[in-house]
Amino acid sequence: MSFANAAMLLGLLGVALPVLIHLLSRRRVPTVPWGAMQFLELGRRARTRIRLAEWLLLAARMLLLAVVALAAARPIWSAGPSPGADGEGRGARDVVLVVDGSAGMARRGGGTSPAEQAGRWASAFLDALGPGDRVALVRAGERPRPVLDPPSVDPDRLRAALDALPPPAGSGDLPAALAEAFRILEQGGRNPTAEVVVLTDGSRGPWTPDDLGRWRLLRELFDRLPRPTRIAVEAFPVAPDAGASDGMVLDVRASRPLVAPGGTIVVSASIRNLGPAPLDRPVELLIDGVPAPGSTRAVGPLPPGGTAAVEFRATLRDRGSHAVAVRLVPGSAPDPLSSNDEAAAVVAVAEALPVLLVDGEPGLEPMTGEVDFLRAALAPRGEESPQVRAEVVPAEGLDAKALSGCRVLVLANVDRLAPAQLDAVSAFLDRGGGVLVLPGDRTRADSWNADAYRGGLGWLPARLGPTRGRFLGREAVARPSPASFSGAVLGPLGRGESPPLGSASLFSYVTLEPAEADGRPPASVAGRLDTGDPWLVERPAGAGRVAVLAGPLDAEGGTLPANPDFVPFVHRLVSRLADPDPGARASRAGEPILVPIDPAPPADLASVPVRTPSGRVAAAPIDRAVDPGAPPAFARLDDPDEPGLYRFDLPGGPSYRLVSGADAQARDDAPLSPSDRQALADGWPLAFSGELAGDAPVPSARPLWRALLLAALAGLCLEVWLTNRLALRRGSPVSSMEPAGG
Repeated sequence: MSFANAAMLLGLLGVALPVLIHLLSRRRVPTVPWGAMQFLELGRRARTRIRLAEWLLLAARMLLLAVVALAAARPIWSAGPSPGADGEGRGARDVVLVVDGSAGMARRGGGTSPAEQAGRWASAFLDALGPGDRVALVRAGERPRPVLDPPSVDPDRLRAALDALPPPAGSGDLPAALAEAFRILEQGGRNPTAEVVVLTDGSRGPWTPDDLGRWRLLRELFDRLPRPTRIAVEAFPVAPDAGASDGMVLDVRASRPLVAPGGTIVVSASIRNLGPAPLDRPVELLIDGVPAPGSTRAVGPLPPGGTAAVEFRATLRDRGSHAVAVRLVPGSAPDPLSSNDEAAAVVAVAEALPVLLVDGEPGLEPMTGEVDFLRAALAPRGEESPQVRAEVVPAEGLDAKALSGCRVLVLANVDRLAPAQLDAVSAFLDRGGGVLVLPGDRTRADSWNADAYRGGLGWLPARLGPTRGRFLGREAVARPSPASFSGAVLGPLGRGESPPLGSASLFSYVTLEPAEADGRPPASVAGRLDTGDPWLVERPAGAGRVAVLAGPLDAEGGTLPANPDFVPFVHRLVSRLADPDPGARASRAGEPILVPIDPAPPADLASVPVRTPSGRVAAAPIDRAVDPGAPPAFARLDDPDEPGLYRFDLPGGPSYRLVSGADAQARDDAPLSPSDRQALADGWPLAFSGELAGDAPVPSARPLWRALLLAALAGLCLEVWLTNRLALRRGSPVSSMEPAGG
């Protein structure tokens, strides 16, 4: 026995009302003997019959109130196995369709795909719905998204919701989608029985069967449901066609997120063959969706599981946001999953990046100062399209005015910062600026640790420790370790058999102790030395980012300025710190995207169109800014549930944003094993493809509230009949007596 609306059981307290009324209405008056009264008294048997009728009337009224309260609670009686799938003998039900939205649903084989088969199954399921059946729809993508909630009885509305589902992409999260289905049934269910139907391709990844804690929590949510519920899983696996090779493009990166007009970037990517046949297809570079002339090149043949790296060089001349993508060119052989044939990155083209170089030890001769090599690498003289506009000031020239209009600040061998300078740097970081600290022989570690590190609570990402080696000693005490390189700056420079940076010698360096997590993101070590000490440490600070290198970038500290990778290293490092457009960074699916609009759009423009990765067009409302220091307006997309590239068509031109999904390399496309199915179905009514795999049969449910309403109606009739009968019995002796002597 269960109750669909258990709160109404509080109405059972009303059973006491007739008793209270009876007690309050009893007449407490003295009895006065009167001789003639004996002729008016009822007989003993008549009084007994009246008292019995009164008790029956009181019981009938109490029973009537109890039956009404129970009917309002909508009791459901569960017993025996459920009716068959044909629906014969079952009542109306609430159903939640959970559709797997992962990329595996689009995998083709035998002329079909799991998504197409699931669509046909859902259409037939809707045709077979009975009267009163209500259906809701949940898409299990990177995060669950209720498409139709609360459940509806309108078949046309249900079919429209199914047709509006975006194409499968990225990964799926079926446990989270089941939790969302349980929420819908708990809050919006009305019928006596309920069912959750999962449509999937049967791959292991969306189920995450190894995450036992999530499944334990899911069973607890299931136990809270107020009505009998079963979970049916319909899997539609497909086998790849013979001779098909599934190529995948991943890890697309641009060497610079920001370039000046006419600047050249290097776009790198990895090509992987997911099998089952060897991959032999060309690959090309796309810029804003258009193939770059002469970029097509052959890849392969790659064996199943093999990976190849590709690189492209591209020159961007038009200012604004640009999408650079790497795509496998369609070949003659079938591709089981075409949605992973392309991946993109976003690059901004703007004026030269303004960088302020603070020289803590200016040189008396050319190329002897702390920032001379750095300035030459960032802004070489005679460059037609300079990517960086570098300005050099001494340590005492650093102030708030010097930082105005600056994107990156480099503090090279600065002994200490005055309080006003510390305030100026903090405000600069709050505005989204980037800071690079290069400690040297003049750097006073105690002052930096006290003023900028502050026990890990300041903006300096690492504590400055003792110095190893001797500056100008010309004796190598350490070298960078390419095997430890990671992140956007050093990661690409650590690839290959003998990365050039690994041959650079350091004559002296400052030991760094990265800050630990203190409620903020912890400091990350992007690279280490062969001694094991950190070489490059970075951490967000305010709205910006700070990086500290273990030594200077001049000839006194080592041979880095003469290294072949010195120029790309400093350009990558400065571009990383500049991070001119936070919205260009990839956000997670489901996180809102904010795109600044400058200059302000027309006052009558309420939204801008957005093209999603699947090609659908959505509308992003425009928010007018109220902060004088912020852009005048933003385009806001609240629910980007598809991973991939989004194009915002702003009044001044398109702007691109990336939404990242689950790690494609970690995606598990293997099918669920029998042991996985048994573990998932153990202990509750979950069935795979119509075969019950739980411990006990699903009980049938019979609603009792209709019978209780009929019982209440009968009780009301009984109460009226008893009331009339009691009134007649009380009045009949008096009315039947005749006057004396009549």
